[in-house]
Amino acid sequence: MIDTHVHHFDLERFRYPWLEDPEFDELRRDYSPEQYRADAGDHELEGWVHVQAEVDHAADPVRETAWITTLTEQAAAAGEPAPLACVVFADLRSGDLEQVLERQCAHPLTRGVRHEVWCDPESIRADIPREDMLSDPDWVRGYRRLADFGLSFDLLAFPRQLGQAADIFADVPGVPVVLDHFGVPDPDGDPGLETWRAGVAALARLPHAYAKLSGLSMLGTPRAAERARPVIAELLELFGPRRCMFGSNFPVERPGGDFPSMYEVFLETLGELSAADRDEVLSGTARRFYRL
Repeated sequence: MIDTHVHHFDLERFRYPWLEDPEFDELRRDYSPEQYRADAGDHELEGWVHVQAEVDHAADPVRETAWITTLTEQAAAAGEPAPLACVVFADLRSGDLEQVLERQCAHPLTRGVRHEVWCDPESIRADIPREDMLSDPDWVRGYRRLADFGLSFDLLAFPRQLGQAADIFADVPGVPVVLDHFGVPDPDGDPGLETWRAGVAALARLPHAYAKLSGLSMLGTPRAAERARPVIAELLELFGPRRCMFGSNFPVERPGGDFPSMYEVFLETLGELSAADRDEVLSGTARRFYRL
């Protein structure tokens, strides 16, 4: 298994504004590779992808990448599984974007960028922008620059934004894009998931778009295969197993239960796949997309 969505925290080294929200009290602690390996337990683990953890955007984002590189080097020296790649942060609107990307790419683990675009003008959460990035010409120009650096993009957006995102991405086929966390379906706010269904279908029509089956608790808690199965089945149908990948979203997923129970539910939803297709979702797609 290659886990494509893990976050590491070091609260003395970095400030994480979103973790200061009382909603995330349970998560406000360090999270190291050792802790992740303990969470993953006995599951056969090849390695994982560290996804930028929303360090304070006022800080130099390359510091987080350099830190993960050090963690990987330490794990490799000990013969332990480690981060195999990094999805780094860069503000795609920034005037110094090119310099930031050059510095990020100097670290060999760098494979892609995540600049969260889920937008809610009324939100008070530090990790949900009030600005509509997808409608900002500077953001779109910055997104196009990713192709020049051979970088992919992790998309975190609400279902109502996915059609607009697909229109932008269609013009930049040189940037592989993966939809994080199932596309954040919201059964309460989107009855019948009609908005979600239209959005993910628009993305799936792009041959360079992929889906990350991550953040299982976003589909409701307690986690249940019967709740997750129709969403995962639809994404597998739209994208195909060769464009779907597994992600745990640990430790953010931890309040919903431990890793083994999460992984058991996830594997149950894949039960009807052939062994070859199951291997694609668990590792093959990740290996190709993140060039591992």
